[in-house]
Amino acid sequence: MSKPAFIAHSLCLGSVLLLGACNSSSEVTQALPASSVALADCGAGSQPETGLQGQVPLADRQSGRNLSAYSCNLKLVGQYQGHGASVVSPSQSHCAYLSTSGALLDPLQLLESNPGVYAVDVSDATQPRFSANLPGPAMNIGTWESLKTNAPRQLLGGAAVGPLTGVGFFDVYDISQCESPVHLNGIGDSSLEVPDNLFGHEGNWSPDGMTYWSTGNALGTITAIDASQPASPRIVYAGIAGFPVNHGLEFSADGNTMYLATCFPGGVAIYDVSEIQSRQSTPSIHPIGSVHWNAFSCGQHALPVSWNGKPYLIAPDEFDSEGIHILDISDPGAPKIVKQIQLEIQRKENAAIRSADTAGSGLFGYESHYCTVDRTDNPRALACGYFQSGIRVFDVRDPLQPREIAYYNPAAQTGKGLSLQHSLHAWIGGLLPTISDLYTSDSGISVGTLSIDARYVGNYVAQLPSLLTNLGDGGPVSGNLSADWCSSPPRFVGNQLWVSCMDNGLLVLEFTNGVYSPS
Repeated sequence: MSKPAFIAHSLCLGSVLLLGACNSSSEVTQALPASSVALADCGAGSQPETGLQGQVPLADRQSGRNLSAYSCNLKLVGQYQGHGASVVSPSQSHCAYLSTSGALLDPLQLLESNPGVYAVDVSDATQPRFSANLPGPAMNIGTWESLKTNAPRQLLGGAAVGPLTGVGFFDVYDISQCESPVHLNGIGDSSLEVPDNLFGHEGNWSPDGMTYWSTGNALGTITAIDASQPASPRIVYAGIAGFPVNHGLEFSADGNTMYLATCFPGGVAIYDVSEIQSRQSTPSIHPIGSVHWNAFSCGQHALPVSWNGKPYLIAPDEFDSEGIHILDISDPGAPKIVKQIQLEIQRKENAAIRSADTAGSGLFGYESHYCTVDRTDNPRALACGYFQSGIRVFDVRDPLQPREIAYYNPAAQTGKGLSLQHSLHAWIGGLLPTISDLYTSDSGISVGTLSIDARYVGNYVAQLPSLLTNLGDGGPVSGNLSADWCSSPPRFVGNQLWVSCMDNGLLVLEFTNGVYSPS
């Protein structure tokens, strides 16, 4: 084995130990179209960014400017911070559900008077309030990206995940009275459950709410759980899809087609899952098509939409500053990338700036995560949550020429780590190196098809002693908290966006200056 090959193999092995798998193939990926997106025109009342689009500059992190929000045509009208939130915290009806980093990372959470997921009543959007806690086993262990609602059946479900991938538990709650959820699959009146899942990291409901799908991330494990009787969920399928690492999943309106995000390589795989949807006795899933764009990135999810009757997917990626991809799936056997959306800070020429800004601020740099549209047919607006870049809103009436119309990046919660024990960012996640930019095609020392930003790794190692002793910022758990992680899916509610960020909790944002109207 040559020296470059040995180095690449060693780096790949490291990612296996950390993330569960690695793709060492030289798979050909589709060339990407131009990725720039027009900047927002910020109107009255805005507090615009001081650097590049999407950036919280190092100078602002050092001066304290980051302790106030950056805003453009969005204003904060209500907030419930609580103890922060974890990776995905959804909302439905007039309620939001704040997930937690989990008792495996912070066992002291089990001693709280209200352990588990928090239900927040947002009927008064200016004064959201805590209404109930959800103490099921998955909710206590931590649900990572699996906590999802289903509107038709008014259900909330989440898999036990913990630090990265978990096993066994799947909680189902009736949220028809959304401020007072009822645990449906507990044993008797207890919070105990019979295990009814295999591996969990991500998850989602089929549109009809009859099936909950759980992906395990590592090795591409996937489980389909029959929730037709939510008090007695049962596994109806377990297999492998999206090997070596799968991620978020979305479905066609009839539930027969699954759009599965993949990691290493980052991309989307499309599957026929009609045999599970129709409850055939010995079901299988069948691959239809796939597309990949970066051997070392990680697709997050792929949202199905249509413009003028033509089907597309909107697919954010959480690694390597890939941003968001729009795919034409007119031929589902051969999906085609038609647009990439990158913020200025994500572009190749700004890699060194990214590394300097995000050093010491945790696992994720300036990465996209979850996106939502205002409508699935002919969407006009796309809202996306980003790590460190806040909430970004794009006009997508022309999907090939999107333009940014608004953003809100909330105030950094520097120094508050110990009071934000439900935040994955403030509890362990903020202490880790920024692995989302560790394997990068943009900077550093090239090793075959792999590049690694050696400068950042060196900076992180040098800063580790101060991170471990900086008790004023939350001590050995939170890093510097110099920019929030807004990883949850935003939700359009009239002229507002409801969204949760890890450190700031639930935010109710309102559009200003006429940039968006729900009608």
